[in-house]
Amino acid sequence: MKKCLLFVAAALCLGMNCSCGKNTVNDIQSVQETTAAQVLDNTNIDVDLTQMSSTMIYSTVSNMMLNPNVYDRQKIKIRGTYRPFHDETTGKDYNILIIPDATACCEQGMEFSLAGEHKFPDDYPDEGQYITVTGVFSSYKEDGLTYVELSDASMVVDQA
Repeated sequence: MKKCLLFVAAALCLGMNCSCGKNTVNDIQSVQETTAAQVLDNTNIDVDLTQMSSTMIYSTVSNMMLNPNVYDRQKIKIRGTYRPFHDETTGKDYNILIIPDATACCEQGMEFSLAGEHKFPDDYPDEGQYITVTGVFSSYKEDGLTYVELSDASMVVDQA
């Protein structure tokens, strides 16, 4: 429950853009070089939210949260802002993609885990940067609750 509330809190803090990360341009470029080809490969994407209107994105992501079994093992591509999250109770770190809605009042967060070995914070963008993530939709249980994530994901940091 704490994790769920903290994800909501992280989404609400989106307006507080923190540019005090330790990442360098070279760190970000190395992640981009290794994952750009994967993200830009639009073949076999089951749900491409980057091609939808903000209303459709909000509706689709809400449906994913409410009916995760419908999207299980589908390849999803989505754009949003990066938000790292550390759960003090479990000691675990999470990577969250914050997905804005049309009115910027009801943002949603989706966890993702990159394929391969990656070190935080070196291999991740600064908090609040726009990224595009492509990954396999899956769900898992933790502390009796079901969570969704994009697993085996690739990430491209937007240049603009």
